[in-house]
Amino acid sequence: MTDLEPIEALLRSDERLDPAAHLVVRGWPLTVDGLLHNADATRSRFSLDGRPFSAISSEVTVEGWTLDSILGGPRLRTRSRYAAVSVGDLVKEDFGLLPTFVAPHYSVLLEPYTPERAQHLLDVLGEALVNPHHVRRQS
Repeated sequence: MTDLEPIEALLRSDERLDPAAHLVVRGWPLTVDGLLHNADATRSRFSLDGRPFSAISSEVTVEGWTLDSILGGPRLRTRSRYAAVSVGDLVKEDFGLLPTFVAPHYSVLLEPYTPERAQHLLDVLGEALVNPHHVRRQS
């Protein structure tokens, strides 16, 4: 096994999420394979508590970040579609959230790391929506 970088060093500790007010936003691709690919990239690079860190990248409407600023921001503006769910609804379905890297990035824990769990996350995220701030990638 290769050495994995501990994600603990990249956690932010200064945020508290309001389950009713904050949204978790995930960009395209919103497929089981797309989520597993994203989680696989994370788990091949990072660890949590000494084990591979299985997580999906997302953005959360934390202080200073609205849905519009996230959708038009550098990470999601090239995504034509997205899904969003309240923090409370995600947590009710036993998905953990960790504030990783730079705000508004969060990691949605994908434990167990299975296609069934990825499908459950898609079910919780709900319908894919059109990103009104979408711009094509520059060649």
